[in-house]
Amino acid sequence: MARELAEAGHARYLGLIPPDVLDLVRLGSPGLEHRLHPLHGTDQVLRSSTDVLLLRAPYTRLAWALRDLEVRYLAVEVQGAASVGTRGAGLVGRLTGKARQVGRVTCGGADFDLIQLEHPAPPLTRRYLSEVMGVEGLVRRLDEVGARYAVLRWFESLPALAPGEDLDVLVADEHLATVGAVLAEEPGTIPVDLYSETGLEGSDYQGMAYYPPALAAGLLARAVRHASGCLVPAPADHLHSLAYHAVYHKGARSGLPSSVVATLPDPEHDYAAVLVSLARERGVALEVSLEGVDAYLAAAGWRPPPDTLRRMAETNEWIARRHCSVEPGPADLPEAVAFFVRERTLSVLNLDDVLDVLRALEFELVAVRELGSEARARCAADVRGGNWGRGPFRVSGGEPVVVVAALHYGRRPPDAEVLERYPRLTNSDVLLAKNEVRDLVRSRVGEARAFNPVHSSDDELEAWEYLRLALPDGVDELRQVAARRKDDFRTEAPVRAVLRSGRRAKVEVVDGPDGPVVRKTFGAHAARYLEREVRAIQDLAPHVAAVPSVTAVGQNWFALPYFRDVLRVPDRPDGSLVPLRLAREMTGVLREVHARGLDLVDAKPQNFMFDPRYGLKLVDLEFCHRYPGEVPDFREIYAFAGLPADFDGDRPYGKLGYDTLWRPFVGLSRDALLADPAWLQHAKRAAFRLRTGTTTRARAAARRGRDGGRRLRSRMATAYWDWARARALEPVVVTAPRLERPAMANR
Repeated sequence: MARELAEAGHARYLGLIPPDVLDLVRLGSPGLEHRLHPLHGTDQVLRSSTDVLLLRAPYTRLAWALRDLEVRYLAVEVQGAASVGTRGAGLVGRLTGKARQVGRVTCGGADFDLIQLEHPAPPLTRRYLSEVMGVEGLVRRLDEVGARYAVLRWFESLPALAPGEDLDVLVADEHLATVGAVLAEEPGTIPVDLYSETGLEGSDYQGMAYYPPALAAGLLARAVRHASGCLVPAPADHLHSLAYHAVYHKGARSGLPSSVVATLPDPEHDYAAVLVSLARERGVALEVSLEGVDAYLAAAGWRPPPDTLRRMAETNEWIARRHCSVEPGPADLPEAVAFFVRERTLSVLNLDDVLDVLRALEFELVAVRELGSEARARCAADVRGGNWGRGPFRVSGGEPVVVVAALHYGRRPPDAEVLERYPRLTNSDVLLAKNEVRDLVRSRVGEARAFNPVHSSDDELEAWEYLRLALPDGVDELRQVAARRKDDFRTEAPVRAVLRSGRRAKVEVVDGPDGPVVRKTFGAHAARYLEREVRAIQDLAPHVAAVPSVTAVGQNWFALPYFRDVLRVPDRPDGSLVPLRLAREMTGVLREVHARGLDLVDAKPQNFMFDPRYGLKLVDLEFCHRYPGEVPDFREIYAFAGLPADFDGDRPYGKLGYDTLWRPFVGLSRDALLADPAWLQHAKRAAFRLRTGTTTRARAAARRGRDGGRRLRSRMATAYWDWARARALEPVVVTAPRLERPAMANR
């Protein structure tokens, strides 16, 4: 087979042979001996890189592991009835979209079913070195191409490498593609973990740079030549980089003792002994424990920055307990947030486009600064784990070039789904802001050229760390501003209940001179909303009975009488409707407001409350607007018709219009609500309930069915692929008549 492939021009071939017959097969393959190597186990096939994998009996059962194979084409030997099982595996692969039957080919006197796998693997940190090239050949090729690299550890016995051992290689960013191409020259099964200095895609550690980029660059610059010919870290870097790996990558799995967590027995390597030896050679008195090594690395400048530690803590229990055990808890409002605008963003958007998104979500912009070269380098190295790659997009947004220090007054806790992806996020509006900017970029450049334009802090602790990196000379002043804002926003009166925490203001029930009152406190950025609402109430209260009078006004707050609201219209439609009598009264109140030449802009059922004793009350007049000229027909108020394009006042976030703000809560069209008699309105609301209730129930049932079906399919798929993998890796018994055959052929 090897000879036939070579004659056809496919010289890059690797044959894996059971060790006990390898010498015999090599004797029968003159000129190809260097391409035949031992097969140490069937799982070795799953840990390989190749374009084409040829499976010969009795190894054809490996076809069951379709999902685990990182190959483009799979050729399975056809052997009569014995092929039924593997053909079944191919059929399952086709049915699940994992594979496609291409046809049948003949090679080396055997017939093969050729299957194309439909899941091309993205670039991964784990690559494979060919046994044909070997470590010596790899070193020679890397020298030929002038690559800057370093084999990080366990290099003492190189070029010899025990079966199953891997190479950990750090490479300069500019040589990542070159080194990857060298490894791809031949198919192989020797694992190589390839890391770039800044954690470029396919060469990162859990989405981060393997080492802080500045440390990685220094390690590469100081690399020395080992006796094997390969480049390795200088002695001090060897100690530091191995200690870093043991503490921050391995943690409890390193076997180093700890007073914080129970370390796991039987580590892959004796990190303690090796670190003691390396430290002794350097004249370093090293306390060999996770805590001791961490302290040493901190003193040596090799402890990761806090942002990186928090990311690592998600998979390293020791870091979580040692460095992240104190939960900051919800910060006092307003909460500090740091946004980084990335370089590519400003080639597509104006900076004001980004800032307008933040303002629309009521972030108070305390500072907007372009980053100088030093600040940019610090942030690029210590934020996002040093990784500013493209992520799930096709291109990278680039490094940070502008920092925005912001405050947010209405923290919105993320739901469970968001927290699963962003476990440290405290305010979902931060994610919403980033998504809004992403959508804006996508609208300008299209899906194919979209990128991640903005990075942000997840919580206030992280925000101050980011701002310290970006604005070291200004962060203290920013802290003082934030502290004053928090003091001003804090309610000094005893608070009985928090009714609402919005983006501009909070509404609380507090103790007043004569009992409970409702106090509305505004953020510093929303002073104009306070002035507008107080003025609107003072204008309307003498003329509109539903508008309560202001009882007190402070520097950033006003108070109203307390009413016991029994209406409580939900923020989102839930199938319930406002009682018709109250819906009709609401429109009557809005007519009175309209008659005064005013428009509430975002008037909706949620602006009303109903007290059994005092009746219907209208609140939340922050957007109240006086028509500058002729007053339009009541049917065309902004809450019903939306804002005109030339409207120059403050615009509420989100969509306006009757069908959005009113119909889901009253069950009537605008014309029906404003003009129909009550009996007809009742009939139409009944039809609305029937229609939407049935639809809602049907949608809920369909959603439950889809979710249940999805979970069932997922469980079944997991069970099947676990079974298929186990079947593929069952021990193989090689019978004497087949000893002359290679077990597998790559490329």
